[in-house]
Amino acid sequence: MPTQDAQGRWISDDGLQYWDGSAWRPLGAQAPGRRRSIALPAVLIGCGFALVVVLVLVIGGIILVNNSSFQQGFCNSWQNNPREAATPCPFHPSSP
Repeated sequence: MPTQDAQGRWISDDGLQYWDGSAWRPLGAQAPGRRRSIALPAVLIGCGFALVVVLVLVIGGIILVNNSSFQQGFCNSWQNNPREAATPCPFHPSSP
């Protein structure tokens, strides 16, 4: 059963709306405004996490490519591939 507040308005049973004489109107702040304020930190945290992952992958890739045993294994595999045998290994270009 609706009740009256201090201003004499009829308040709904759930306490979220008041009767203005012709229609029920919402009381207080709207829910979408609250959701936006919660979503922004989540997006920033997600972007920060993605940035850390990308940096780790890039740094790991640079370390791996500069590793001499990786380069040697890559060039051995490059020379054993029939399609690439005619071209020099990118890590050990032929002398001009």
